[in-house]
Amino acid sequence: MNIPIPIVGTGADSILPIGFEWQPIAMAILVGGAIGFEREMHGRPAGLRTHILVCLASTLLIFASRVLPVGMMDEDSVARIVMDPNRLAAGIVTGIGFLGAATVIRAGDIVRGITTGATVWTVAGLGIVIGQGEYSIAIVGAIAVIIVLAGLDPLTRRIAPVIYRRLTVTGIGSEMSSLSARIAAILKQHEIRVQDLSGSRGEPTEPFELVFHVRLRNLQQAPEMLEKISSEHGVKRVDWSQISH
Repeated sequence: MNIPIPIVGTGADSILPIGFEWQPIAMAILVGGAIGFEREMHGRPAGLRTHILVCLASTLLIFASRVLPVGMMDEDSVARIVMDPNRLAAGIVTGIGFLGAATVIRAGDIVRGITTGATVWTVAGLGIVIGQGEYSIAIVGAIAVIIVLAGLDPLTRRIAPVIYRRLTVTGIGSEMSSLSARIAAILKQHEIRVQDLSGSRGEPTEPFELVFHVRLRNLQQAPEMLEKISSEHGVKRVDWSQISH
């Protein structure tokens, strides 16, 4: 079986005109680098090099599937096998999800890296577009991504997200019920909603514990609220912690 290997040249059988093969490579580096630079500036786990490599790999795979058909010939028949860019693109989009998932870091109820994972997936899609030769679409898409990342960042910082916390109060004496009511009033003053309340206690002379599961808008009201609760009569210790799911 003879497998002719097409080469790039200037003759009639050449696949690409001279110099054309560098256009998708340069575009992939430019697009991936622009988005990766923004992520690198914010100290994200996937930065400049990662985004360039993802975009470049997607571009080369799609580009190769379009321009490098392999002709196969035997003694009895002639068959021509061409790689399908659509199936290859579907594989790229699916496979790149594993790399994007590696950028997600969770600490308690704080999750970081989701946006970076989304940009990794996005540059893979832009690489597919570049590999198809749609450079104008890729440029517009890259500009839109940078606007979303950089332009909306000040807006998202102004949004007070809903958070969930655990307030644990250790008290002494026999004022468990009255202390619980006073703490609930303080939480209400600071616009903190109590979702659940539990507790434990032993002998009247032993410390008891109250656990408030709360929901609130993060307006940085925790320090003032904790100061008020700790100054209440009968309070021995106050703990404010994240809720781990």
